[in-house]
Amino acid sequence: MLYNYFVSGTGVVGVAKQIADVIVRKFNITGTVTDLINSLVFKLKVIYRAHDGDFSWRDLGGAILDLGQLILTFVPAGKLTAIVSALWDIATIL
Repeated sequence: MLYNYFVSGTGVVGVAKQIADVIVRKFNITGTVTDLINSLVFKLKVIYRAHDGDFSWRDLGGAILDLGQLILTFVPAGKLTAIVSALWDIATIL
């Protein structure tokens, strides 16, 4: 799981930037997204450390839900369909 983060060499910051790019594109966010990227980096590290690298499909679902909650803190006025679409794109990154 989290192939881009753990296997491809992209690293946690690279994955966080890819996820932030999806959020920026889906919700037309302008300006800097440094806080979002920092929050994503933190969240991805917490997810990884919580499972000691032994990750299951259920854990991945929980991670995507956690990222969805994080998105809601930055984009509270987003339509549900836009949020689901963004989470789908993020899931393909993970």
